[in-house]
Amino acid sequence: MPYFQPDLEIELPPVPADASSGRPILAKYPGPISFGPFTVDLAIARMFRDGVEFPLRPQVFRVLRFLIQNPGRLIDYEEMLRGAWAGARVSRHTVAVTVNELRNTLGEYGAWISIRPGYGYSLEIPETEHLMRLGQHFRSQQTRAGLYNAIGCFERVAALEGAGGRAWEELAGAYLQIGLLGARPARELQKAFSGAHKQASAANGGTPRLRLQQALSLFLFEHSFAEAAYELSQLVDAVPAFLEARVCLAMIDFVCGRTGEALDELRTAEKTDVLYPLIGYVKPRILLCSGELTAAETCAKQAVALHPNAPIARINYADVLDARGDDGAAAQYRTARAIEPEVAWIRAAEARCLARRGETKTALEILEQLETNRDAQYVDAYHMALLQEALGRRDTAFRELERAYEERSPMIAWLECDNKSDSIRKDPRFMDLRERVWSAPQSGSRLSA
Repeated sequence: MPYFQPDLEIELPPVPADASSGRPILAKYPGPISFGPFTVDLAIARMFRDGVEFPLRPQVFRVLRFLIQNPGRLIDYEEMLRGAWAGARVSRHTVAVTVNELRNTLGEYGAWISIRPGYGYSLEIPETEHLMRLGQHFRSQQTRAGLYNAIGCFERVAALEGAGGRAWEELAGAYLQIGLLGARPARELQKAFSGAHKQASAANGGTPRLRLQQALSLFLFEHSFAEAAYELSQLVDAVPAFLEARVCLAMIDFVCGRTGEALDELRTAEKTDVLYPLIGYVKPRILLCSGELTAAETCAKQAVALHPNAPIARINYADVLDARGDDGAAAQYRTARAIEPEVAWIRAAEARCLARRGETKTALEILEQLETNRDAQYVDAYHMALLQEALGRRDTAFRELERAYEERSPMIAWLECDNKSDSIRKDPRFMDLRERVWSAPQSGSRLSA
């Protein structure tokens, strides 16, 4: 039985296959190609393992690229020369040595490269690998439906591979993403995450990605912000090139009141890859909450240009425009809602924007719809609180904040720094709520060892 049952009907598309051979075709998927723990970006000739760059000799990479582009096919000596050596004449021994170097570099995954002496070489990727690739493609959509489809793929891989840890690791990551998106209650997701993470850890040990997931679960599910920051700082020290961990550390540093350290982490990440998508999602939010509206708008606008179908990029841009009093904010909220119609809090954010602009009647109509559907469709209470505050209903806003606290809304961590909650923080009741949210020491230096 799966640990988590989405409230959404999922129909997975068939794995694409070559019409002549019937073999699944990995290379036809757009974007970087993933197999096992590796991600290969053919456009920039780089390979990564568990998010960290995995260097290859240029000629070894060319062999890998040609094999990936021709999965399941037997490639003889002459074709390998044309495809991986650009037609240059080298000995059969050189080709064999290069292929063996690639197999050794890939470790246990090197067995996927078959060598048939006198005939040639082939890359035989298991069916489960195509399901993994499909699941990762769905995850990259950053939407509720995409994440649920990803879960379907990863659960099928887990069923086929049994105790193998990689599908469980991907499942754990998908549950975290659903929680961070605010698509389901955190308490509901915590059980699903814990089960998947336990399975992955039993199989894989403490990989960098599993350590990252555990730290994010402390932040998301337990509101142990200082402990999460400490775990991430240890991970970043151990694996400096792990950009996802560094950007997540910047986010948690900021909500813990360490703005300077957060910006330092982002600058370090940008030196490695200024276009890394997660930077485009986190940096505008930090700049906005820091009051740097011009810089936040520039950053958010660039993120929308790079990731136009990412709901969080649209929301960030809408929030910046809203803070600046720009009438274009409502249009950005509507676009985000069109991309992600299943996440109800986006509708609440749009209604808050309308209420602030005097469109009270429309905002109230949206509020009524959200309340009517609340039993059937989860809506993050934090955003409902901001909507109630915009409508002048302070007492109801605090009742929603209490609900957000009880439901462990991932947004409650932002309460003290979110520019949208400025008026709420002036109420004497805020200090009591703050003390409970930050019951452990959360400011100052990160926890010491």
